[in-house]
Amino acid sequence: MTQTSWPSATSSSETNATPSQPVFLEQAEDSGCGVPIFSLLELCGLIATASESTEAIKVFEMYLASASTLLLYPHVELLSAHQFWARQNAALLERIQRGLRLGDAAILWTVEATGCDTLVTWNTRHYLGKTSVLVQTPESWLTEATGDGL
Repeated sequence: MTQTSWPSATSSSETNATPSQPVFLEQAEDSGCGVPIFSLLELCGLIATASESTEAIKVFEMYLASASTLLLYPHVELLSAHQFWARQNAALLERIQRGLRLGDAAILWTVEATGCDTLVTWNTRHYLGKTSVLVQTPESWLTEATGDGL
């Protein structure tokens, strides 16, 4: 099954470039998209930083309860704590060596490990040239998915 990871969290300076959320989410639900757990956690962190910690927990719980949203997790084996952290750190450091910050490295690790063919994010410049996964903005993904965009 082809999967698309869709949008990772965005900073307040980038939110003006987002497509119509209802149209985007409707199309995304119909196409087998998923949200990397690290994107959801980053979004919740942004909400909590804006002094809305209760709202951050509500958003997290909403995603967990959603039947139509697939949460993407990196593959994790049951190992000793030392082996787990060694493998996780190696996976993250491999992506950090590509020029990514920790949050972006965690998101990309999840996207690559789950076999997504596209990463939809407002932060395309963070990922372009650093992965073989197609990187698109929500608007360009929606245009391609629907043939007409917003």
